Amino acid sequence: MAPSALDPNRMLAWGRGLGPAVRAGLHWASHHTGLPVVVVAAVAVVLSWRAFRRMARFTVEVTLVLVLLLTATHLGWITW
Repeated sequence: MAPSALDPNRMLAWGRGLGPAVRAGLHWASHHTGLPVVVVAAVAVVLSWRAFRRMARFTVEVTLVLVLLLTATHLGWITW
């Protein structure tokens, strides 16, 4: 039987190799800015959280517009 595309281990397998890369990136940024690693990590977390919020808002807006367009098409208000 073929592995399922929805298998959590398979879906998150790419994330396992990120730990060393993130650690090396934080160390590099800390070394080149002169800031402690904790400060660099805190800035990265804040910036990624802000980016996530914007991306989530954009995703909700696109989904809402898509649903509205599909509904209007289904009702015959829009023809393509």
